[in-house]
Order: sequence, then C-alpha cells, then structure tokens
Amino acid sequence: MNPDLLTLAALAAPAAILGPLCLAGHRRALRRAAIEAAVIAAYTPPSDPGTPQPPPTGRETPQPHPTPVQLATVIDFPTRHRTAA
Repeated sequence: MNPDLLTLAALAAPAAILGPLCLAGHRRALRRAAIEAAVIAAYTPPSDPGTPQPPPTGRETPQPHPTPVQLATVIDFPTRHRTAA
C-alpha cells in the first residue's frame, strides 16, 4: 500500500470514530445550557418577609461561664541532649 494512504487512514480513523461522539456531546451541552438559561429566566425571588426585627434594648443576660476542664499534665522535655561521659 501507499504510505500516504496508511498515514491518512491512521489519522482519519480516530477522527471518524470520535468525531460523531464529540458532536453529540456538544449538542447535548447546548441543549442543557438552553434549559438552564430558561430556568434562570423563570426564577422569581421569594417575597420579602418584611423588615427585620430590631435588636433588643437594655442589657443582655450574661451567659454562664463553662466549668474549667482539667487538662493533661505537661511534661517539660530537656532542650539539650545529654552527652555520654
């Protein structure tokens, strides 16, 4: 066979197989984007619940302090290594 035909077949075969799959995926993505755009366009925000409540006036009630928890004992490690004498 002609080497040019072999090269053409080697380069065109993957494109012939994968091309329709990529085009189908592209069409599906366009369809999905159109659906998403329609959903976004049809969205109406929820009604306004009204004005927020003002903060309470006066002093706030103090929160009780949590009971302190006993922590683990900390061991002080020496900062220098002992040298063998």
